[in-house]
Amino acid sequence: MLALVCVVGVRGVVAAPPPAAEAECSLSGVVRYVPDPQRPWRYSRYYVADPKSGALAETVVSLSRRGLKNFRPRENPETVTIDQVDYRFTPETVVIRAGDSVRFTNSDPGLHNVSALGGSELLNVSLLRDSEHIHTFRRAGNARSPVRIGCSLHSQMQAWVFVFDHPFYALTGPDGKFRIEGVPPGEYTLEVVHPAGSLSRSLPVTLTAGEARAIEIQLSPNDKD
Repeated sequence: MLALVCVVGVRGVVAAPPPAAEAECSLSGVVRYVPDPQRPWRYSRYYVADPKSGALAETVVSLSRRGLKNFRPRENPETVTIDQVDYRFTPETVVIRAGDSVRFTNSDPGLHNVSALGGSELLNVSLLRDSEHIHTFRRAGNARSPVRIGCSLHSQMQAWVFVFDHPFYALTGPDGKFRIEGVPPGEYTLEVVHPAGSLSRSLPVTLTAGEARAIEIQLSPNDKD
C-alpha cells in the first residue's frame, strides 16, 4: 500500500518517497579441477588447458533460492550458436534464459542431426553442411536439469543447454573464471556443475548489500555425480 504523508501548510497530500533499494551484489571467482592420480579424468585434456592451475572450462555456476523464477524476464531475447565441427558440438555447453534461442549449425562435410534427448523439449532436425536451425527454449530448468543434446547419427556427440528463469548464472571460460552481477543481497545456494565430466557441488553463500564477493571453487573426483 502506498504510504501517504500530510504536509503542514500545503493543501493536498504528498506521496512519501519509496524506501531505497538495497545495493546489488556481485559474485566472481574461478573454478579449478583438483586431480587424483588414483582416479584419472579422461576429459581433463579438453577442459583443463593448464594442469598446473587446474582452471576448468565450461563449468556452469548459478545461484538458486525461492522466488528467483519470478525475476523480470529478459527484454530482448538472445541467440547463441552451437556448431557441429569435427564431429563435436562446439561449444558443448551453453547457458541461456527462457525465451532465448540456440542457432545450431553444421560445419562438417557430412550430415548431422540435432536432437533433444529426454525431457519435454521437442527438437529433432537433420542438418546438411552449412545449414542451420534456430530453436527457442521457452521452458526453464535448473542447474541439475539441462536439456541434453545429441546427434542420432553419431552417438559420441553431446551438448547441454542450461535454461534459467533468472539472470544469475555464468559459464567459465578457458581460464576457469566467472562473474555474476546485479544480485540482490540474501542467502543463496551456489550450484556448480560440469556436465561433460558429471561433476557437481552445492555451496551455501550469503551476500550482503553492495558486496563484491570473490571465491575459488574446487572440483575433484569426489564431486562426481
